[in-house]
Amino acid sequence: MKKVFSMVLAFILMFSTLPSAFAANEVKTKGSLTIHKYAHEKDGQKGEEGTGEPGQKVPEGATPIKGVKYEVVKIATFKVIERNGEIVKEAIEKVDNATPISDVTGEDGTVTFKDLPIGRYLVKEVSGPDNVNINTEPYTIDIPMTDKEGKKLNYDVHIYPKNEIKRGAVELTKVDDAGKPLKDVEFTLYHKGTDKVVVDKAGKELTGLKTDAEGKIRVDGLLHGEYYFKESKALEGYVLDPKKYEFKVEKSGAFPKDGQAGYGEIVKLDKITNYKKPTIDKKINGNSNSLPINVGEEFAYDIKTTLPGDIHTYKKYVITDNVDPRLTIIGTPVVTIDGEKVSSDVVKVTLGEKTPAGQLVTVTVENFEALKGKKELHLQIKAKVNADIKGGDKIENKATIDYETGDKVTPEPDDKTTTPPVTVVVTSGGITLKKIDGETKEALQGAKFKLQDKDGNIVKVNGVDVVGESDKDGMIRWGEIPYGEYEIVEIEAPTYKNDKGEVKSYQKLREAIKVTINENNKTVNLTVENNKSGWILPATGGIGTILFTVVGLVLMGAAFIFLRRKAQ
Repeated sequence: MKKVFSMVLAFILMFSTLPSAFAANEVKTKGSLTIHKYAHEKDGQKGEEGTGEPGQKVPEGATPIKGVKYEVVKIATFKVIERNGEIVKEAIEKVDNATPISDVTGEDGTVTFKDLPIGRYLVKEVSGPDNVNINTEPYTIDIPMTDKEGKKLNYDVHIYPKNEIKRGAVELTKVDDAGKPLKDVEFTLYHKGTDKVVVDKAGKELTGLKTDAEGKIRVDGLLHGEYYFKESKALEGYVLDPKKYEFKVEKSGAFPKDGQAGYGEIVKLDKITNYKKPTIDKKINGNSNSLPINVGEEFAYDIKTTLPGDIHTYKKYVITDNVDPRLTIIGTPVVTIDGEKVSSDVVKVTLGEKTPAGQLVTVTVENFEALKGKKELHLQIKAKVNADIKGGDKIENKATIDYETGDKVTPEPDDKTTTPPVTVVVTSGGITLKKIDGETKEALQGAKFKLQDKDGNIVKVNGVDVVGESDKDGMIRWGEIPYGEYEIVEIEAPTYKNDKGEVKSYQKLREAIKVTINENNKTVNLTVENNKSGWILPATGGIGTILFTVVGLVLMGAAFIFLRRKAQ
């Protein structure tokens, strides 16, 4: 618009004759130039064509600009005379080294240069507010100039130049620690130094801005000024970044939109990295959430935590595990980083005193820089179930992680900083044995048995040997037997009186009775026969019983065939 206005003025002033209606007595020697300076949007309404007259209508939305400095310098002189009834310019001469005069627009955006001798002037915008683009191209104005109809000279010229309001653009990029773009991370845009949310041209607050598939947020239409982005919602599993990412809009710029090309300067922030939160997981013997464990049997709690990509900047990283008082920790818990043991000056393990509430194991990172680039911390606690714990007890245990990032971020209340409980199920079963006479099936009292493991070692429960003697009902009952494979050995057979009144002993079992106690066979029920003489059958239902039954049937069959053939 400024260029058009200048060209029109120049075109008008190229004519050396003016209408004869101008009387010689209207010719003056001085005039004035009043500049009305306005700011408007790049896509705002166009103003009226300039006439040089006051009172020109200003486009809707245009606002006066205070503080624009103008410099006016005379570049040519001429005389206005009447010749043959016409007003003409003559004696046009170039002016060199004229002294510029300058002034600044006021609150209403105007500045007036008075008492300007007739001539041609070069008008320059020297400086102005940072929020508008200064017109760097000077233009010329003649004093006087004709009005729109060309019927009279105008010695008090008014012009209405407009400057484009600066609206810039910014681009933010969000990535993970591997450089992969992160989609749907949310940000809010604020004015620097405040908690005031930026509002766009439509009046909408710039909150909940989400990164796209490229991890980018693009915002344009920002007025000249200083701003900052702040993350308002991180992706699940990532630490919320508390930092403010500041930038300045100093030049106009926009992204391509609705088929229109982008233009100007785009402020591009450095890539912003999001790091994952530490995670913690706990298992029994490597991979179990629940595991049957015998009293006295050694097992291991395996606690694994991830080390985030910015672990070297952390201020705190602590793992705690309160081991149940029904368990006894074996040795010292061991910490490895990516499979390798670390010294106590890098990671410190503290074993607390055993109390009725348990025994606390604490793992504290002491040297974060030494963990740079590492991926996993593994804590292993070996333990066993105390001897006085009853079978069937369920012992739950959890591990917890606490941390503080380099940006002083700590876990949120809903973060998964405590593992789901893992459960040690104290295993136990029982053995019920009934001793009977092999012929009469009557209960036998006084048979003595012991329980041994498959290596021949007598089993102990609560520190007491597992032995028993059949009662008057022929019964022996053993409980609290851990899962495993066992052998029942008769150590003393019961007695009886023969027809002569003599005390005799039943035949003792020659072989041990093998039994297995497990989750599917927690209680073993046996009937064991003793004979006064002859072969001795082992427990009913056992392998020995089946074997002897088969052998007996074979022998009986053979005898039957032999007798039949003899009879024939």
